[in-house]
Amino acid sequence: MPDERLIDILKPADTPPVSDPIGETNRLLGSNESFLRKAGEASRVCLVVGSCGSRQLAAELCLEVLRRVPNPQGSATVLCTEESPRLEADSVGGVRVLNHSNTAQTASIAAVDSQFTPEVDCDFVNADLRVLIGELRPHAFLKYSGVCDLIFPYLGSEASTRKQLSGRPLSSAEALHEERLQIARSFDNTYVIGFALGLDLQPVKIVFDTVDSGLVSLELTINELTARDVTKRSDIIVMSAGGAPFDTTLARAAETFPVGVEALKRDGALIVSAECQGGHGAGQFYDWSAEHKEPRYLESRLRHHFSYEGCLASVLARTLQTHRVYLVSTIPDHYVENVFGMRAAQTVNGALQSAQRALGSDSTISVIPNASRVTPRLRDTVKQ
Repeated sequence: MPDERLIDILKPADTPPVSDPIGETNRLLGSNESFLRKAGEASRVCLVVGSCGSRQLAAELCLEVLRRVPNPQGSATVLCTEESPRLEADSVGGVRVLNHSNTAQTASIAAVDSQFTPEVDCDFVNADLRVLIGELRPHAFLKYSGVCDLIFPYLGSEASTRKQLSGRPLSSAEALHEERLQIARSFDNTYVIGFALGLDLQPVKIVFDTVDSGLVSLELTINELTARDVTKRSDIIVMSAGGAPFDTTLARAAETFPVGVEALKRDGALIVSAECQGGHGAGQFYDWSAEHKEPRYLESRLRHHFSYEGCLASVLARTLQTHRVYLVSTIPDHYVENVFGMRAAQTVNGALQSAQRALGSDSTISVIPNASRVTPRLRDTVKQ
C-alpha cells in the first residue's frame, strides 16, 4: 500500500492497560460489602463468561469471584457463552462448567414489560447470586454489545432469541439493546465484572458493580477509547471485521460495514476481510438480500415488520447503491456476487488493485484493522 495515499489508520486510542487487572478486581470485589454479604449467603451461584480477551484472564476473574463463595464446588456454576473462551473445570477451581447452547433448558421471564417472552438458561434463573464477566464494546447497530448481551440473547433459548429479532413493531435496532438491558435489570442480585479492552486486548478499565451502574461507567470509557476523529473521507477503506467471533458469518460481519462506510467517500470502495467460516448466516439476511429489492422498499418493510436480519440486508443494499464493496472471505463467489451483490476477491491486495483500477491509482486509502472496536467520528468540516 503506497504510504503517500494512506490518510489514516483508524484504531482504538493507545490507552495504557491496567497494570494488575486481577489485583484491581480483587480490590473491587473486596470493597463491595453488599456483594460480599450476598456471596456468603448464596446457595446457588452462577458466573456467566463472555469475551475476555484471553482464556487466562477469564479463568482468573472467575477464581477471584469464587474465592468469596463458601463451598464453590458444591454451589457454583460457570456458564460459557458463544463469545467466551472455552474453560475447563480445573482452570476455575473444579466447579461445574457448562457451555450454554440455545437448546439448553430455559425458563420464561415474566417480569419484563415486552412484546415477547424471553427464555433464559435455568442455571442462571435459579441462582441466588449472579456475576457477568466480559468486555463492553461499541456496536454499529445496537450502540453497545458484549457483557450487556450475556443474559439475553447469549443465555436465551433459540425460539425467544429469534422472536426478539423479528416480527414485532420496533422503532430501531437500538431498541433491541434497550430491551436486553431491561431483561438484565429484571434479575436481582446480579453484578458485572466489566472491562474495556485496549489495542492489545488487555483491560484498560475494570469495573465491578450492579448491571446499570457498571455499564454506565464503562460506556464513558468505551466512547473515549473507540471514537476516532475522521478529518477526511477516503476513496478506499480497507478493513477487517475483527476476526472470530465477529466474522463467523457474513451476517455477523455485516454488522461492522457501517463503520467503514462512515469514513468513506460516496462512490468509494469498501474492502472487507471476513473469514465467514459459518457461511452467510442468518436466514432472513439471506432471504432479503436474495430478493434484490430497492433499499427504499426494504426500509418501508422494516417500518411495518421489523427484522434485525432484514435491517442488515437493507443497510447492505443501501451501501451497494453508492459504493463498491469487495469481500475477501471463504464464501463461494456465486453467493457473494449473485445473492449479496458484492464483489468477491481472493486477497485484500487483489481487491485493492481492482479498486485502484476502477477509482484511479491516486485514490486515497484508510485502514481499519478491527472494525468491531472503533467508531469513526466525522468532524463538522468533513460532514459539510
